[in-house]
Amino acid sequence: MVSTKKPTAVERRLSMAAENYLLSIFQLREQGNSVTPSQLADQLKQLPLGEGLGTSLPSVSGMLRRLSREGLITLNKAKEIELTEEGQTEAETMVRRHRLAELLVVDVLGVELSQSHEEAHRLEHAISPELESKIREKLGNPGKSPFGDPIPGSGYTVPEDSFLLSDAIAGDTIEIDRIPEDDRALLEYLIPRGIIPGSSASVLETAVHIGIIKLNAQGEEVILGHKVGERIWVRKSGKLG
Repeated sequence: MVSTKKPTAVERRLSMAAENYLLSIFQLREQGNSVTPSQLADQLKQLPLGEGLGTSLPSVSGMLRRLSREGLITLNKAKEIELTEEGQTEAETMVRRHRLAELLVVDVLGVELSQSHEEAHRLEHAISPELESKIREKLGNPGKSPFGDPIPGSGYTVPEDSFLLSDAIAGDTIEIDRIPEDDRALLEYLIPRGIIPGSSASVLETAVHIGIIKLNAQGEEVILGHKVGERIWVRKSGKLG
């Protein structure tokens, strides 16, 4: 007898495009942003080209209508995108698999941290619930990604005392908490200079009038743009090293 039961959120598998949309919506909301179609289009442009997504506003609007029909998102009167309960569950699943994949390729496979975000995108869509469980077990049930982002469902939450590097003041000793995962060129500048989660640095100067922040990291002076400082989360630290 053929079952007529509708697939549940756990049983069904979304298309790669739908998974990428939900992941991107989640990430924007996680950063404290309201999500509009134009903001989402910009976020989707950060995904690797191999994901094959159309990022024009008509393409984005078409996919959003599909996700709305499937009960995964709603658009409010201000044209802001909100995840439904089912959409939130699906989005958390994708983000969890993405961040576990980042850890897997770095900690187990030895992939460079700057490359791990792109490699994780290639893997995340193929991870089944069973494989996800195995990966979590292999990695020791981690709470955050190698970029410092929380893994949904792990119980880890962002520290309440974290703040943007752009808000630090000269004389602060800080610990890097989170760095952006989706800007490979920036990562290739930050990582060799020790600007990675868990490392410490001292703030030498915050010259807002010329838009730079000077740090001492690993005994070397590092100069960052103020806009970059708005993408790095830190915590005050009592030690340097």
